[in-house]
Amino acid sequence: METSVCREIVVKADPVRVFEAFTDVGELLSWFADAAVVGRRVGGNWALGWYAGEESDDGHHALGMFEVYEPGCRLVVRDLAFSTPEGESWEGMRLSVELADQDGGTRVKVVQAGVGAGPSWDRYAAGLGPGWDRSLADLRAWLEEGRKLPGR
Repeated sequence: METSVCREIVVKADPVRVFEAFTDVGELLSWFADAAVVGRRVGGNWALGWYAGEESDDGHHALGMFEVYEPGCRLVVRDLAFSTPEGESWEGMRLSVELADQDGGTRVKVVQAGVGAGPSWDRYAAGLGPGWDRSLADLRAWLEEGRKLPGR
């Protein structure tokens, strides 16, 4: 049985700016990832990386392809795969980011679907909700305060 994780947040920024934060490499490097490759179109790659440590080139990776690319409105990444430096991987997920005007800002809704079942998936899923909570808080800090992740 597959499940999904959904998180929402409202940020004081317009939807176009929020969309850029998810699709522009410079923006992503400021608030979300250590490395990024983004093909800004339907069929383009959305690839992110997080270093495991300062002394290592290994890390965590997420890679998928844009199925939907609607600037200022929504994006969908299909065939999303996540891997760890230890060689674990989870594949076949789908990430949706929907944006809507709300009270002078933007409601950001993130849904990561296709999360499978089993011990490996359970470990991955346990960190998924808290991970998105932390990442969306980092998005808000970046967009509202210009606060970058440490080391940026």
